[in-house]
Amino acid sequence: MTDGNQTPNDEDFDYGCECAMKLLNEPTEDCLNDLIDELDEDGMIATEVVYGLLAAILMSITSEEGDEEEH
Repeated sequence: MTDGNQTPNDEDFDYGCECAMKLLNEPTEDCLNDLIDELDEDGMIATEVVYGLLAAILMSITSEEGDEEEH
């Protein structure tokens, strides 16, 4: 989503998705702690960032379950 009409909420959601993908690609405690520190810089995490994190993780879980059912 690089549209010029993108809202801050969309940017936060996309950022949350990016963070989730980082964590899914490197599921370590260090990576999780780094992401938490990065997300919590201002003392709070935007709701849309959390939605992005959850959406990316749920999509990953769903695709993994679909792969298992095919085998």
